[in-house]
Amino acid sequence: MGARLVARLRRRGFPVRAAGRSRQKLLTRPFSRDPGVELITCDVLDLPMLREACAGCSAVYYLVHSMDPGQQDFSHADREGAKNMARAAELEGVERIIYLGGLGDPGAGISEHLRSRIEVGEILARGKVPVTILRAAMIIGGGSGSYEILHYLVDRLPVMITPRWVGTESQPIAIRNVLDYLVGVLEVPATAGGTFDIGGPEVVSYRRLMDLYAEEAGLRKRWIIPVPVLTPRLSSYWIDLVTPAPASLARPLAEGLSSRLVCGEDRIRRLVPVELLDCRSAIRAAIPGRRPLSSETGGAEETGGREEAKILPGDPEWAGKALA
Repeated sequence: MGARLVARLRRRGFPVRAAGRSRQKLLTRPFSRDPGVELITCDVLDLPMLREACAGCSAVYYLVHSMDPGQQDFSHADREGAKNMARAAELEGVERIIYLGGLGDPGAGISEHLRSRIEVGEILARGKVPVTILRAAMIIGGGSGSYEILHYLVDRLPVMITPRWVGTESQPIAIRNVLDYLVGVLEVPATAGGTFDIGGPEVVSYRRLMDLYAEEAGLRKRWIIPVPVLTPRLSSYWIDLVTPAPASLARPLAEGLSSRLVCGEDRIRRLVPVELLDCRSAIRAAIPGRRPLSSETGGAEETGGREEAKILPGDPEWAGKALA
């Protein structure tokens, strides 16, 4: 998400400081050659490094989630990173923090991954710097973990014995629209200090998303057979077997897919009006080789971003691999 956001902000004329743990990875991004983008190495668990990254910035986008295959306790890492972010922003005089979190009701038995994303927003909001929290369900686009897993399963399995969560409803949002909102709230001061649910125009099941992907990818209809015995742990091993996603990453994602994730309010639509893509259009835009319809690429200002839904350099190595 970060690389796509940098490109959007630059097209709007904002100077950007892009921070990441690996400078080598930052250098693989297209924006690394942009004189309007400063690259800086930063680890959110290191407060002095984070302060250096924040120095002189008026706003910070916090897009960090510690769901890393090598991270044993991502919830603890998320908490510590959020505390450091709130403190660094305060010490360096940052005016706003914008955080992309996840939908979910903490009291509804949601996964640890979703609970952690909600907790990060709460920690940031307890700081002294105004925070805007955007809460999303599945993001449809290249590099999005849950979308990548969905397309690998449909690409590779004509017949699927699936977990019960394929019938769970969600309100997915196109990656283009997430970027619309991320940039939009920066330009609308009234969103400072607010928490907003963001979603596409449809509430659909994951099974329906699988059907839509198969249709848009030109595949034969997939046979999907839900069974009640696949636990989230077993689901993650199944995903690990069929897709390039590691089980350590697949498990928290599979647990999250079992929760109904639907927007509880839509105030953001009045504050930041955007043209929302439906699920079919969002999937079409994300499939390599498929050109979106002109109405799905935005206006003239956005023509430079028509490929942002597809895999970009620097996205996870396991994402976007060809059918095998």
